[in-house]
Amino acid sequence: MSNQRLKQKLMHPQRRSRSALAGLDTAIILIAFVITASVLAYVAVNMGLFVTQKAKAVINNGEQQASTALEVGGSVLYSTNYPTNTKSYWIYFTVTPSAGISSVQLAPATTSISFTAPAENITLSNMYNYTLLTSTTGSNLIKQVSGGENYYYYSSPYAALIDLSSAVNDVGVFSVVSQGTACTGTVNSFNFTYNADNETACVAKDVAFTFPVSGDPLVGSSTAPAGSTIGVMLLFGPNTGDNVFQYQQIQTEITPNIGSSLTLTEYVYQPDGTVTTIG
Repeated sequence: MSNQRLKQKLMHPQRRSRSALAGLDTAIILIAFVITASVLAYVAVNMGLFVTQKAKAVINNGEQQASTALEVGGSVLYSTNYPTNTKSYWIYFTVTPSAGISSVQLAPATTSISFTAPAENITLSNMYNYTLLTSTTGSNLIKQVSGGENYYYYSSPYAALIDLSSAVNDVGVFSVVSQGTACTGTVNSFNFTYNADNETACVAKDVAFTFPVSGDPLVGSSTAPAGSTIGVMLLFGPNTGDNVFQYQQIQTEITPNIGSSLTLTEYVYQPDGTVTTIG
């Protein structure tokens, strides 16, 4: 460096100060940009997580609403007296709340039970009229106490049939009489034995009803809690009961207060006796 240029630098030190300050300003601005970007990224990530959680909650809720709230708990039974004559008597199966469902309301006011036999041109849009889930005083109702909780259930569908007769108390709909006693009016009747007593069920119209089978802390409530098992029975009156469903498809649909409908579609081959397992 020439002596002239050295003299100029020594005579003007402020130029070096301005260069240093310019570098410091640049560093401060860069740091500010980094901090701002970090804050924005943090906010964006948190908003993304929040939106994801809300979306997941909405999806889970939607799945619960769209999924079936009830599941079939066992075999589907179909009663006839084939081949003695051409009569259908009843269809019986059990349901239970699906996994993840805390309870299902099964009152006739909030739930429907429908039956369809297309080959016979039979459509029963809603035949659910009665429930014994609210009963705590039935003559055949069994009560158990576990953990301070009262559990009520019926040991068989036939026990429930007798109590249904008392609950309905209308021979124009359904009644049970001792065998040997004639049913009054136009009915579809069938015989059964419960506790060594021979009974006759007189079904005057198509009726579906529900009742507790096991594990139900039901004290005057038509709500089926998780883990409970509910019996569903469809009784066929004289018009529907005049058909024997064989070599054809029949469908039963339960639409509860939540979730989608539970649809049981069964193909019935030739009935093999008084009670046939069809599903």
